[in-house]
Amino acid sequence: MIRLEREFHLEEGVDYSFINPFSLGIVAQSLSEQECRQIRFYADGIAVVLYVRLFKGKKIERTSFDDTSIAPVVLGHAQALQKRVALVGGTEENILQAAELLVQKYPGLEISYVRSGFFSCEEERQQSLVNAARADIVIVGMGAGKQERLLLDLRAAGWQGTGFTCGGYLDQFVQAKGQDYYPAWVDRLNLRWLYRMIKEPNRLLKRYLKDYPRFLIKYGNKIE
Repeated sequence: MIRLEREFHLEEGVDYSFINPFSLGIVAQSLSEQECRQIRFYADGIAVVLYVRLFKGKKIERTSFDDTSIAPVVLGHAQALQKRVALVGGTEENILQAAELLVQKYPGLEISYVRSGFFSCEEERQQSLVNAARADIVIVGMGAGKQERLLLDLRAAGWQGTGFTCGGYLDQFVQAKGQDYYPAWVDRLNLRWLYRMIKEPNRLLKRYLKDYPRFLIKYGNKIE
């Protein structure tokens, strides 16, 4: 079962992840129930929020690792307290651009490790765990299942820091050149899904219109 938290509270030494209908199915298949219990999950997107409110009778808030939700909270916290931050995910070019733009947006932010989310072998992945473990905060954008697995492996190796999955946030951040990805009216009306679908129809049209309903129907019983 995947327990969705009602609202976000930042607590150090915890792993956080954010579920939309598509990632719900992947996480439900990839992680055991015991592993899911080790992560605090939140509803990433209005579809999951409405589903849980309607069918589970549980009032929860949409929480996402992006600039309309908790990314400024987490990065501002790291900036203010001089926490070391590791970024893992995306292509090498993308992650380097993201790191540069984040430092511009949060002057003084210490990004201690930057790594693409693509590994040519298990040895590379293991070395990335060693390097990421030197950071206080690890932000991982590798896609559902893989990003949670990396945080779980860090934790199993004795890491004591705070972990976040971020999905496509770093890619969006680069696309927007460090500015707001969503127009204010899109965020206010909860039309982020439509805005993204219009911007990336080849990748997201099928996911939103076919996979989202199918995964909610098939895996909605995994939510508590």
